[in-house]
Amino acid sequence: MANSPPDTVLLAGHLLDGTGVASLADVEVRIVGGRIASCRKSEGLPQDRTCRVIDLRQYWVMPGLIDAHLHLWGLEPGDATPAGFETRLARARQQARDLLHAGFTTVRDLGSPITPWIRDSSSTNPSTVPRILAAHVGLTGARGPWLIPQPSWWEARVVRGVDSAREAVRRLHDEGVDVVKIGASTGPRDEGFGDTPTLTVNEIRAVCEAAHGLGLPVAAHAIGSEAVRRCVAAGVDTIEHGYGLSHAVCDLVAASSAWIVPTLRTRAVRAAPAAQATARVQFDTLRRGVAAGIRYAVGTDSVGDSHTPHGPGNALEIELLGRVLTPEAALAAGTREAARMLGVDGETGTLTVGRCADLIAVPGDPRRDLSVLQRVAFVMRNGQVVRSDPTGAKS
Repeated sequence: MANSPPDTVLLAGHLLDGTGVASLADVEVRIVGGRIASCRKSEGLPQDRTCRVIDLRQYWVMPGLIDAHLHLWGLEPGDATPAGFETRLARARQQARDLLHAGFTTVRDLGSPITPWIRDSSSTNPSTVPRILAAHVGLTGARGPWLIPQPSWWEARVVRGVDSAREAVRRLHDEGVDVVKIGASTGPRDEGFGDTPTLTVNEIRAVCEAAHGLGLPVAAHAIGSEAVRRCVAAGVDTIEHGYGLSHAVCDLVAASSAWIVPTLRTRAVRAAPAAQATARVQFDTLRRGVAAGIRYAVGTDSVGDSHTPHGPGNALEIELLGRVLTPEAALAAGTREAARMLGVDGETGTLTVGRCADLIAVPGDPRRDLSVLQRVAFVMRNGQVVRSDPTGAKS
């Protein structure tokens, strides 16, 4: 069992508490039992000698970041086929640590047989990895990329009809997933990023009804207007990727309770013409969606390969969102709004009384320069210091 974090007074030069209110200067954050006990104007070094004091007066302090769509596959650059399970588990555990040290205190893995092991083995010492929500395997109604011939990085299970859909959800629930992932669209041959629907509205609705009845949300890989329309009609909670949408479907999403996780990084960082063409469609759809009023949350679809290594680069997603959203809205999408979408806003996403002390410090005002999120100097998870880098640039 991990030791209880000591009572702490954290002195912040500037505080962005994530609620949307104006930043505060010279703030004292008191942390008791790993949770925020108070935030008030600092009067200098505290006189209470019984608590730990952390001096971050040269930094901007804000909530820990959230990546709501990634994959901890234990993949390394250059891997053509998966290594053995134990090797991949060790790699993925290190990638989870890298994410935490980069400031990501909460992540949602939407497809990996490894991540539940990391989540469960870290439950007694949560400060070693981010808070993890895991989907384990996905459900789909089509062959192709969702059923890559073994050996594969993850597996998918076929749904054929509403009874099959309900039973597949019950099996996932029994296996301990935090979220049900479905593949609602696919592409030609081995290309998963296409707009061909894979499941009927009734099949998706059966998944959602079964999952919601068991207290589980549903996340859908869905690209193109028809696949997304079916997901919204069936009651999906979060739409992953969600690009190539018409104005009418953007309005439909905006009027629903669904969120979109646009996963911009995975295409934006690739130089190939096809990837850049997809990136342009993603940004066009994002502009259309923002105008319609769609709610967005940060998710990178990073897998740990040479293009999307897990770590500081995951924060590029927030910077990319900031090309369309305001900086404040992009920051919220990676903190408060992502926490709301994931249903963990009672625990994290803001630095308010009662929330877990999941926080980071960066060397400047992220509202002026979102790239500072890739230069995190301090990380606290659940009241435990997991990174403190005094060599970081100062504000």
